[in-house]
Amino acid sequence: MKKKKRKWIKWIVLAILVAGIAVWLGVVSQKTQSAVYTEEPVTTGDLTTYYNFDGLVKAPLRQTLTAAETDTVRTVYVQQNQQVDQGTRLYRTENGTTVEADMAGEVTGLYIEEGSVVSAGDKTVEIMDLSRLTVELDVDEYDIAAVTPGTEAEITVLALGDTFTGTVTALDKNGTASGDLSYYTATLDLPQSEGVYPGMQVSAKVLRDHAENATLIKMDAIQFDEYNMPYVYMRASDGKDVVQVPVTVGVNDGIYCQITDGLRAGETILKPSSVSVAQLLQQMRDAGR
Repeated sequence: MKKKKRKWIKWIVLAILVAGIAVWLGVVSQKTQSAVYTEEPVTTGDLTTYYNFDGLVKAPLRQTLTAAETDTVRTVYVQQNQQVDQGTRLYRTENGTTVEADMAGEVTGLYIEEGSVVSAGDKTVEIMDLSRLTVELDVDEYDIAAVTPGTEAEITVLALGDTFTGTVTALDKNGTASGDLSYYTATLDLPQSEGVYPGMQVSAKVLRDHAENATLIKMDAIQFDEYNMPYVYMRASDGKDVVQVPVTVGVNDGIYCQITDGLRAGETILKPSSVSVAQLLQQMRDAGR
């Protein structure tokens, strides 16, 4: 009888141990899954993307005067930064030649003074019409379709932080090769503004895509299978297993991505965590100690 009793006690102890191990493994499994994946909500919102370009402010209307021959400047009638009209006298040489402005604008360069000697071809005066400035953007060959004449762009003058709306007025289709790409010049009008001068650097953005009331998830939650098809991880209906759910992606801005099929707002997806299972088990062992 004593032997039978001991035998039953052994079986009971063994059953308790097995049950305890099973429970422990279940806890480890749940903690492992929750640590390997981070929950991310599926949200709704508007998503807008842009083409981005760099460029410079230009003064397309300018006159650069040069000396016709070697001579001495007798009289200078204007000063640097003076506003002049078409026909205004600029300077007179010893041989009796009077040079006039061919356009209205500002004297932005005065390279002579009374008594100075100039040689043929020397630059003497530069005039610019600063009331009519433009922006020239560098556009690579892959984005050229975004800057057709009539397209609006948001232009920011970097030095000032001021932003204006401009319209593409011309596209120079004679590209210039640089490295592996060819670049083209798009010209935009620029509203007159105080403190904006030729040569200032600008950035510009042109509307690319816009999605209203879109289903959105973070880009880093999207995975790709061996056929490069996108999917996300989600909890199965039992709340334990993790399954792959195919999705169809739309517009993205590098941070968020539009999902056009496969998910609904309010659902929760799983993003793979950077913590490995081995690291998790080690953390649990350390915590147990």
